[in-house]
Amino acid sequence: MKTTKRTADRIASWHADHVHFARLLDLLEDELEQFGGGAAPRYDLMEAIVYYMTHYSDAVHHPKEDLVFAIIKTRDPRFRGPVDELAWEHRILRETGEQLARDLDDIINGSIAPRDRLQQSAREYIACMRGHMNVEEVEILPAAQRLLTDDDWPVVDARIGDVDDPLFASGTDIRYAALREHIARNARRRA
Repeated sequence: MKTTKRTADRIASWHADHVHFARLLDLLEDELEQFGGGAAPRYDLMEAIVYYMTHYSDAVHHPKEDLVFAIIKTRDPRFRGPVDELAWEHRILRETGEQLARDLDDIINGSIAPRDRLQQSAREYIACMRGHMNVEEVEILPAAQRLLTDDDWPVVDARIGDVDDPLFASGTDIRYAALREHIARNARRRA
């Protein structure tokens, strides 16, 4: 099958989400390193990252992927096992993300929750998300590029809706203002 512009654009957008998620996971890891140095991490930044990951990634990005996975496995049954595994991981990511959000909320709200519980939840979530995205990047995105057509995307959009990324695309959600500024500062510092 010849890749069309719409499909190429959608695959590029899928990849861009992964790049954004990886950047946020890096920031989350940076904050976790503050524990090791005896400093306090920026809990507000961690909270914004976790909120974004559990609201945009789990509510929009992963459901779209699940629909694409279903198309892929009907067009090439060799992908049945890998996409079923990835769909299962979406549930695990949602659960680990929710646990991380609870652990973070406990600390922010003054609970006597041990910091190592938060660190464990965060590291588990980060490792799972990174492994998950790697499989998608290496195996699934190239398959989607080959197997999907322009006719597939309206079906996906009709089921999920056309939702802009509230952090990286629209930039209007005030909830993410501090996180956007932190990302911009980091980018300027690294440039």
